Amino acid sequence: MPASRLARRLLPHPDTLSQTPGLRWLGHYLAPRPWLWVAHRRRVALGVALGLAVGVIPLPTQMLMAAVVAIVCRANVAAAVAGTWLTNPFTLLPIWTLAIGLGRLVVGNGEPIATPTMLEFDWAAPMSWGPSLWAWLQTLGKPLLVGLPLAGALLGLLAYLAVYLGWWAVIRGERWRRLRQRQRRASSAQR
Repeated sequence: MPASRLARRLLPHPDTLSQTPGLRWLGHYLAPRPWLWVAHRRRVALGVALGLAVGVIPLPTQMLMAAVVAIVCRANVAAAVAGTWLTNPFTLLPIWTLAIGLGRLVVGNGEPIATPTMLEFDWAAPMSWGPSLWAWLQTLGKPLLVGLPLAGALLGLLAYLAVYLGWWAVIRGERWRRLRQRQRRASSAQR
């Protein structure tokens, strides 16, 4: 099945969204703007890239921010929202490690890097967990703050290339398969 047909089957239609409570505004907004919802290779790749780039930065409203950025950049909104899901508790450690590494490359190695052993919780006093976590994040400091946007840009670029080239490979494979079928039919018809 071609990638665009699969994407059309998986994505809800704007008319469906306009009838869904809570998402009516999105359906009404997307209906006259099909370029924000259509499964097109460049727009989906850009949407995933923007979603991942926004998702790397720890914000409480990542999906909403990704949708707004996708609308501004004329990318696929659903792909942008789904791109934020690539940053989750399982991928947080590798992404932050990359971010801190990139930040240290830019800022320099002058500051000591915070380690998990520096994060000391007083488990008997839950009210001290927030300040302890905040102090630990402050020791990460500049490398993290500089590295998160850099990691977002790098991972977004890699996601764009992966989706674009993957989609291209699927289309190419589908065309090759159809060409082979036509050749088989032509050769069997000649016999």
